[in-house]
Amino acid sequence: MPANRLLILDDDPSVLTFLADVGRERRFEVAPTGTVAELKARYDAFHPTVIILDLQYAQGDGIEVLSFLRQRGSRAPTVLISGFDARVLESARRVGLDLGLTIVDALEKPVRLEALARVLEEHRQPDSEEWTADLGRAIGRGELAVHYQPKVELADGRLVGFEALARWRHPTRGLIEPNHFIGLAEASGLIEALTDEVLLQAVGDCASWSLAQPGLTVAVNMSPLLFQHDRLLPSLVRLLAQHRLPAVNVTLEVTETAAMKDPAATMRTLSRLRLRGFNLALDDFGTGYSNLAILHRMPFNELKIDRSFIAGVGDSRDSEVIVRAIAALAQELGLTTVAEGIEDLAIWDWLRTAEIAQVQGFGIAPPMPAEQVLDWIAAYAPPAEVGST
Repeated sequence: MPANRLLILDDDPSVLTFLADVGRERRFEVAPTGTVAELKARYDAFHPTVIILDLQYAQGDGIEVLSFLRQRGSRAPTVLISGFDARVLESARRVGLDLGLTIVDALEKPVRLEALARVLEEHRQPDSEEWTADLGRAIGRGELAVHYQPKVELADGRLVGFEALARWRHPTRGLIEPNHFIGLAEASGLIEALTDEVLLQAVGDCASWSLAQPGLTVAVNMSPLLFQHDRLLPSLVRLLAQHRLPAVNVTLEVTETAAMKDPAATMRTLSRLRLRGFNLALDDFGTGYSNLAILHRMPFNELKIDRSFIAGVGDSRDSEVIVRAIAALAQELGLTTVAEGIEDLAIWDWLRTAEIAQVQGFGIAPPMPAEQVLDWIAAYAPPAEVGST
């Protein structure tokens, strides 16, 4: 099925043709419909990624269609158009938003080509070649940003550091999260340049935090492709020397799956990094298939428990048993445990009973831009639940 599918409803044939032509020019597969019944009949099979909806027809109205879209659980960006004045359009837009729909624009008729092309382009998923070209330019133009999520000690709430999370500030698509572009970077050969940019920002930011609060660490996610050659270690050593930041202040995170893609090369590089003083974290523990082999063979000193297990604590006995077992195993192996995905503080005391060392998640703070970190550090106080039992 094509990635971009445009569903249009307008009972004026000439307008419908115009809208469909613009959609095809923007590389959408187009399903033009002239009646509410036709739209309803085509909706489920077509599964639109963008919808253009006229608000007035000979039979029916746009509010009826908005209610239908809600019933279908539509999340497609929806553009409203109408020959009525701006007040009617605004009223309909608010109705759509109140229904939980993704209303992205409201255009008065006659619809201008430029306005329609703009909104379609903003919500069209680029093909892989376009994404690759955009990402390559983004790295060179400084469009990559790093946001930081705090990590704190569970026992007393003390701040210990931050995890660095890449964000792509796309000039037309807004802030893009890493799950939409890391795989692309790996497939296109851009992962080294992207990681260099993230490390440059993260190490520099961590050095600035150390002036306000010495000893804070920064954790950076690493692609398995970076462990297949010898460039990583000398590059990191040079970067730390430039910022006079000790290696112990940097944690490199590797997922289970990544660690096993080329175990020999990964173990060789990780061992050298650990000998130089870097912290090494096994990320998303519990989601792969070679857990014990990785823990036995590779020199990790931190283990991050996957959020899927943490989310079930308090409701699922199985999740609680698994978290306790992982914590006990880590303790026997001398590994620091980090619980990911602490969405609220209700499970804070339970995790302490499981002897988890550190936590991170929205319950403490969401990822924040670099420019907000120092103010957050200054204002931070340990959660009230700490020490309540």
